[in-house]
Amino acid sequence: MMVGSSRQKVGTTRLAAAAVAAGLLVALGAAASSGATSGLSPAAGIAAAKKLVKQYQKPPRWAPPGKPFDASKAKGKSIWYVSLSLSIPFEQYMLQGIQEGAKTVGAKGVGFDGKFSAAEGSRGIEQAIRAKADVIMVGGFEPALVGPALKDAEKAGIPVIMANVQDPGPPRKDYPSAVKAFATHSFSWPGRVEADFVAADSNGKANVVFMSTSDIPNITTPLKNAFLNELKRVCPGCKAKVMDVPSAQWNTLQTKTASLIRANPDVTYIVPDFDGMVIFALPGVHSAGAQGRVKIVSFNATPSVMKALKNKDVVAAETGGPNLLQGWAFADQALRVAAGVKPLPDIGIEDRLFTADNIGSIDLSAQESTWYGEGDFKAAYKKLWGVG
Repeated sequence: MMVGSSRQKVGTTRLAAAAVAAGLLVALGAAASSGATSGLSPAAGIAAAKKLVKQYQKPPRWAPPGKPFDASKAKGKSIWYVSLSLSIPFEQYMLQGIQEGAKTVGAKGVGFDGKFSAAEGSRGIEQAIRAKADVIMVGGFEPALVGPALKDAEKAGIPVIMANVQDPGPPRKDYPSAVKAFATHSFSWPGRVEADFVAADSNGKANVVFMSTSDIPNITTPLKNAFLNELKRVCPGCKAKVMDVPSAQWNTLQTKTASLIRANPDVTYIVPDFDGMVIFALPGVHSAGAQGRVKIVSFNATPSVMKALKNKDVVAAETGGPNLLQGWAFADQALRVAAGVKPLPDIGIEDRLFTADNIGSIDLSAQESTWYGEGDFKAAYKKLWGVG
C-alpha cells in the first residue's frame, strides 16, 4: 500500500506542504532533546557504541523455552488471533506461525484484522466468542481499549493471551482478569541497540528524529525511552527529537517525512519505531531528494525493509527477531493454555542487529528465521509438544 495525493495548482501545493511542515515543527519542538550531559565522554561513548554494535551483529543463540508438554490435548481446539492490523508484515508472520504451529497438533489458528481500530478489535474478540474459540490472543491492542469485549470473553470462559503489549518480565498489573497469559519480545532492546548504531555510524554527530506511535504506549514508550537514554549515554554530541505518529496515521508518512526533511535540512537519521512505518517513510525520503544524506534505522527486519538495507537504499540498519519463529512461540503459549499447562513468563525471542557489515551474508530469499541462525525451530517445537 502506497500513499498518493492529487496535485492541484503549484501555489496550493506549496501552501499545503508548508502547513504540514509547520505542524511537524511543532511536534518536534515540543519534544526534549537527548543532547544533554552524558555519563561518558564523547570518545568513550563512541568507542563503547562501536563495541556494542559488533556484538549485536552476531546471531543470537536460541532454544525453545519451557518444559515439554502433551500438546495433543489441544487437538480440535481453536486459537483466534485478533491483530492490531494484518496489513503489517510482522503481524502476518505472527498469524502464519500460530496457524502452522496449531495445525501440527490438530488445532486451528484463526486470524482477525483489527485494522488499527479498537472498535474493530473488539468486534474480532466478540466474533471469536460467538465462534466458541478456546483461546483468544489479542495482538497489539491495549487491554483497556477492548475492555468490555475482554469481560465478555471471561464470561464465556475463554482465556485471553495479550500479545506484544509489554516487555518480557513480570506481567502488567493492569491486566483484566480475563487475561491468563502474555507473549512478547523485547521492545527496549531494539531501541537501545539502534541508539548505539546511530552513535557509532555518525561518529557522534547524528541529528535524529524518532518517530513514535503514541497510541500503543506500553510497547512504544520502552522502545523510545531506551533509544533516547542510550543515545544520551554514548553520544553527548548527538541530538534527537520525537515526532508522534499514531498508528492510524502511518499511511501518511510519505508526505509527512518529505515535509519534515524539507523543513529540517539538518536531520540525518529518521528512526521509526516499527517497519510498518518505514514502508511509507522511505519513499518520503526519496520524495525530498534526501536519500544521500538521510538514513533510516528501524525495528522488525521485515523482508522489504531488509532488501532496502541490502541495496543501500536509505535504510542503514535494522533490528529484528525471527518473526515466523515468534509466531510459533505464540502458538506454543496458546497451546499451553489450551492444553491446561502453565503458560511461560517469557517466550524466549532473541533479536539481532543488521547493518552493511553483515547484510551481505544474509540470504534474503531464504525463510527469514534463518537470518538469525536458529536452525530447524519447527522441529524443536514439535519435539517440545510431543509430536516431533
